[in-house]
Amino acid sequence: MSLTLLTPAQILAKLAEKKYPAQQSYLAMYSTWWGGIVTEPGLMTVPVDDHLVHRGDGVFEAIKVVNGRIFLFAEHMRRLEASAAQIGLKLPMSIADVKTAISETMKVANVQDALLRLYVSRGPGGFTTNPYDSVGEQLYLVVTTLKLLPPEKYQEGVSIAKSAVPPKEPAFARIKSCNYLPNVLMKKESVDRGVDFTINVDEKGNFLEGSTENMVILDKDGVLVRPPLHQILKGTTMMRTFELAESLVKSGELKSIQERNITEQDIKSAKEVMMIGTTLDVLPVTKYEGQKIGAGVQGPVAKKLNELVREDMKNAEQI
Repeated sequence: MSLTLLTPAQILAKLAEKKYPAQQSYLAMYSTWWGGIVTEPGLMTVPVDDHLVHRGDGVFEAIKVVNGRIFLFAEHMRRLEASAAQIGLKLPMSIADVKTAISETMKVANVQDALLRLYVSRGPGGFTTNPYDSVGEQLYLVVTTLKLLPPEKYQEGVSIAKSAVPPKEPAFARIKSCNYLPNVLMKKESVDRGVDFTINVDEKGNFLEGSTENMVILDKDGVLVRPPLHQILKGTTMMRTFELAESLVKSGELKSIQERNITEQDIKSAKEVMMIGTTLDVLPVTKYEGQKIGAGVQGPVAKKLNELVREDMKNAEQI
């Protein structure tokens, strides 16, 4: 095998040549490292010695924009800052400047609906584990196409199964870091098993969360339940959904709202089970390990909660 020493011009040419289907959804990227916006997917790069790349040393958020409105922006920013603080990172710009960067990058992308992928990294400066080798924190913002599930998924529901992948320790589970190896393995597991999602379980048999989404149940007594937040990521959409669910308690459609452990028996006996996430909204689960849950179709509470979340998006902050 003969290797070629490439010139910068040859690299740029190869970047233009190397195309793959996923790039069609990459609309624009802002980078503090570049100091500007690019629209060519091949140029949407991060330095290889950025600790984000070789150590997963960074934090991120995925934020939905619908009809030019950014959903739960303040909540996502609070979680981003909290995650960063827990690993000793500072955002390289103010929240106001982050919002400006989003607005300008969205203008370049020229879309009203998008999924924003926002990363804050330790920055480039060496391949060791020493964070002080880095030259400083960086922010990378990628505007991508918003891909929603087809309506029939909400009518028919999805399937879940018990994960064999060990959950993260509580301290790391609460940080939305870029070290997502367990999450990747869970997604691989679900694809390999032919189910939509797998849910990880702690050493006591309590069910926690999916690879990128929260799981909640409507128990047999009509109580909407989420797992304790000490060993799961505090999902922004889940927390907002539970706020909106208070109206269903007042109307009598829910008995109450609780945070408590969820066991396998709770899932099997539940009236409804739901997956909640940024791109999912409130998605009904109708099968667990091949066994039907409830009526086997979208339940009334999942339907109403999904409607409440989507209506809430209409009042989100305009970019």
